[in-house]
Parts: sequence; C-alpha cells; structure tokens
Amino acid sequence: MPKFTYPIVFIYNQEEEKYNGFIPDLSIFAEGEKMEDVYASAEDLIHQYFGLALKHDLDFPAPSTLEEISSKWEGFKISLLTATIKD
Repeated sequence: MPKFTYPIVFIYNQEEEKYNGFIPDLSIFAEGEKMEDVYASAEDLIHQYFGLALKHDLDFPAPSTLEEISSKWEGFKISLLTATIKD
C-alpha cells in the first residue's frame, strides 16, 4: 500500500472563528470548527487525491520538508498528514 506524507498548515480565521488547513504542495484547502476537524477533512481529501492520481497514473508533486514549510509559514501550526492508499 502506497503511503504519502505531506505538511499541512493550520490557520485560525478569527472573523469566522474557524480553522483553515492548507496543504501547500497539493493546493488543498480544508476548514472546520476545530483543528481536529480540519485534519480529518484534509486527510479525506488527500486520500481522494492520491486514489485518483494513482488510478489514472497522474504525476503529483513531491512533498516539501517540514523545515521548508516551517520557514515559509513562520508562526503557524504545522503538522504532517499521511494518506495510505489501498492497492
């Protein structure tokens, strides 16, 4: 089973009182009331993304390192998100 791990940036939107999640390497956005909601939503989105990419033999970008993303997104909470795709 292929496994893909990408950094996700969490951004708190004070006006809407919600969290946004951004996976810069894949241009994927997710939102939710709590970071856990955003994480779960983003996890579902990257499962779909890689499921389709592998099914249709599409190219996709390599993940940035945590250090690269941290330097570009200073002051934001950053985590790693992993998708394991069933063969």
